[in-house]
Amino acid sequence: MVTEDKVCVECGHRRPSVSKWNGTAVFRLMAWILLLVELAVLGLQWTTEGEPFGLRKRTRHAVLVKLGFEEEAVKPSEGGTNGVPMTATATVKDSDLKLKSHAIETDKDNGTLWIKGVVENISQYRYLGLRVRFDLKNAAGNVIPDGEVSAYHQSLEPGKEWTFKVLLLDPEATDYVPILPIKGVR
Repeated sequence: MVTEDKVCVECGHRRPSVSKWNGTAVFRLMAWILLLVELAVLGLQWTTEGEPFGLRKRTRHAVLVKLGFEEEAVKPSEGGTNGVPMTATATVKDSDLKLKSHAIETDKDNGTLWIKGVVENISQYRYLGLRVRFDLKNAAGNVIPDGEVSAYHQSLEPGKEWTFKVLLLDPEATDYVPILPIKGVR
């Protein structure tokens, strides 16, 4: 047999594909094992809801919406104006970011109005890119068009609190209403 041949034409003998375990062969074997473990963890996350692997219903719903297997649910405040029905999984709220306290305060020095409050992370996960938002109201109690204000925080560790301040620049603003849920990426 010539050295380049893998199978003998006369007797059918096959040469082994890996003659010795070099670095490349070990790396490929470890990569396949790691890939199989990752797929097993993904399967466990998708099929269970409990600790430590389970996905939450909202996370599973978001993945299915992204893949096109489910439709995006509308907020109850929108009342289904775009014709998309509410799904049972979308109505369940399990937000880990809680608006612990909030109030309007007047600055003693210059009389400006501020919304001051505290957001608490009650989960076991770190949240990034937090945004707390408020719709501003005028003296008559009506929501001011384009009167949304917000505060941003880079990250919030599990069990910690974020004290925020939002300046009210609109001269008509006398009250506010929080827009929930608080946005953040886990």
